[in-house]
Order: sequence, then structure tokens, then C-alpha cells
Amino acid sequence: MMIHNIETERADLFDVSILVAMKIHINGNVTEAELRDAFEKAVAAHEILNTRVCIEPDGRAYYRGVDSYPEQDNAGLRNNRITFEDTDWKDIIKREEKKRFRIETGEFLKAFVFEYDPEGCGILFLMHHLGGDGKSLVYFIETFMKALSGEKPRFTEMKLIPAGDLKGKDSLDRLGPLAFIPKLYNKRWEKDEKRRSFTFKDSDAAYEEYWSKRESSVNEYVISPEMVSKILTKCRAWNIGFTAYITTAFLRKSGHRMDIGFAVDAREDGNRCMGNQATGISIKCTYDKKKSFRDNAVHVQELMDRKLEDKDLRNFILPFMASFEPTLVDAINLEHAGTFRSKTSKKLADILGYGKKTKNLSITNLTKLDIRDTYGGLKIDQFTFVPPVISYGKNILGISTLGDCTVMTLHRVKEIC
Repeated sequence: MMIHNIETERADLFDVSILVAMKIHINGNVTEAELRDAFEKAVAAHEILNTRVCIEPDGRAYYRGVDSYPEQDNAGLRNNRITFEDTDWKDIIKREEKKRFRIETGEFLKAFVFEYDPEGCGILFLMHHLGGDGKSLVYFIETFMKALSGEKPRFTEMKLIPAGDLKGKDSLDRLGPLAFIPKLYNKRWEKDEKRRSFTFKDSDAAYEEYWSKRESSVNEYVISPEMVSKILTKCRAWNIGFTAYITTAFLRKSGHRMDIGFAVDAREDGNRCMGNQATGISIKCTYDKKKSFRDNAVHVQELMDRKLEDKDLRNFILPFMASFEPTLVDAINLEHAGTFRSKTSKKLADILGYGKKTKNLSITNLTKLDIRDTYGGLKIDQFTFVPPVISYGKNILGISTLGDCTVMTLHRVKEIC
């Protein structure tokens, strides 16, 4: 019986805004039957899409393989589905992110063919973060395109980052002076009279409450190859990355000190498996108007490098979050949604940015995607990535490049009443 515990990705379990979205346009003639067949083959090829999430009464959560449910073979093929509809892709995101993925039945991925004609089609892929990170969905799309062009997909095992793989998880040695935070709040949670384990019914209530008062918006910006070339020329001259350049542009526009988070790929072995293998860093910075844009950008890169070049700092968030009692991590997400309140979870939610003081900006730059844009006679001529507005974020920026197409998106959630 295949079981993988949910540990370092526990914060994704009860988050009410956890939808990873990618939109592609395929240039080439494909039929509806071919699209459906390719999607089913791609789902079958990835282990994680053929699991379901279980939550035990004691709060333990894990992925359980469908081989544990012999009476429900091919559950992934039924619960992860592709549909056809004539609806704007942004409206599909706004509609679907308000619906809880039924991960307990194996629903991790949905695809919507929103544009279809003899010369090509537009497809929107929506994935729950427990189905994987941004790169995971990129690799699923690669598998899908291979199947669509007639290649036979290879089976790929799921890959996670277990807490046991992180040095000092039990002793909290790796966390240094901040180790007192999980120690303190775990003790407080143990004594909290409202402490309990949560279920999928709690998640249903959280979605209903949170989205009854909010809606999201997605702005898409296609950056021309000429503009990208100009930016990269400056980046090379200044010895900075594209992400630092874009971050500096946002800092200049904001005019105030910003707390900025960056998603970071944690695939140290370079695997192409689906599963949440991401970590993150953050910096706090103000644009110095007395200095040039170049000097500000160099400073941003230096702040990023201090954490990116230190393995412990780069991966800090994983052992840190895994050190809290799992049900306490659930509780701070429900605090954010407005359906649970306790003294312990309220204080911790505020400290970790799940309250009103979320990160000003969160950036995920998938950089130049390590997949082909051409598969036989089919070509992906546009690729758009929209990260989720996670509970500790406010303005979420997604950037990706495939071939000579670079697209940036800004995803926000606002209150409507």
C-alpha cells in the first residue's frame, strides 16, 4: 500500500486559494478525441494524479495510492478531467478557484479547452498545489503534448520533500534562534481549549466563507522578444537576474518598503516528477530614490543572493513549517479564511503573515521552461503561468518563457463586500 505523508506541504492542505493555473495555445490540427485521449494518458503516467488525500482523526494527512482501492481502479482518470467550453479563460479561473478540489477522491487537475478551431486550440490547466508545484504542471503539460503527438508517455513516480530528509527537523537545530517559535506555539496549541483536528467539511466551510466576500483578477502581460532582449542585456551588464530587475521595477513603482517573497525550485537532483518540491525566500527592501535603477537592482540581487547561496537559508521555510503541529498549520489557514479562531492560531497567523499583514508581493519566475515548444506537427506558441494567491500573499506575480514567448501575470484577490 503506497502512502506518502503530507509534511512540508501541509500549509497547502487547508489553503482556500491554492490553484496553480497554466494556459497554452497549441498551433496545429487536433481533434477532441485526440485531446481527451492524450489527457487520460498523461494523467495515467503520473503517480501523484492517481492518489487521493486522507486525513486521520488525529490530524495525520497523507497521499494514498489508488492501488489501495481495488474496487476503484483508474480513479485518476475519472477525477482528473478535461472539458470543452466556450468561456474566457480568466472567467474560468475566477469560477473554479472558488470550488474546492475534491482531493480526497483524487481530484488534483482539471483542463478546460476554451478555444477550439481547425488550426489549433487554447487549453487552461488548473491544478491543486498538492498535485505539485509550478514545474510539476509544466512537466504534466510536456507529457500531455508528447501523448498528443503520438509519443508513449513514461510513468513518473511522485516526488515530495519529506520532513525527515531535512537536517535537524526533530531537534530544530537547523532553525537556529527562531526554533523557539514552533516550540512555543506547539506548547500553546497543546493547551489551547479550541485545539482539534480538522476535516474536509471544515475546508468546505472555509471556501464558502472566504469566497463569498472576495473575487480575484488576473492581468496578463506578453513581453515582446525585443523588450526581453533589452532587459537581459542590462541584466548581464549589471550581473543580476531577470527576477531582480522585475522586482526593482515594482519597488520603484510602489515607493515604499516592501516584504517580497520568491518561490524557489528545490529539485536539487533535477528530477522531472510531479509533487510539491518548492521552497521560498523573502527580502524586505525600499527603493532608494537617491540611487540609480541599476544600483537598486544590484542591491536587490545582493539581498536575494544572501539567501539563495546559503542552503540553510534557502530551504529554511521547509523545516520551519514542518516543525509546527500539523493541525496548528491547518488552523492558521482557517483563521485566514475566517472560519476558526483561537488565541494560539490567531497570534501565529499574524506572525507568519496569514493575517492582515501579508507579503506585499510574491514572485514565481519559472524562467525559460525546460520543455520543448514543438511536438511533431504541433507547437505551443503561447504559454501563460498564473500562480495562486496563497494565504500569506497579496499580489502574486508569475513569469515564464517558452521559446521566444515571455508572459508575466499579476494575480490578486480583493474583498467585494
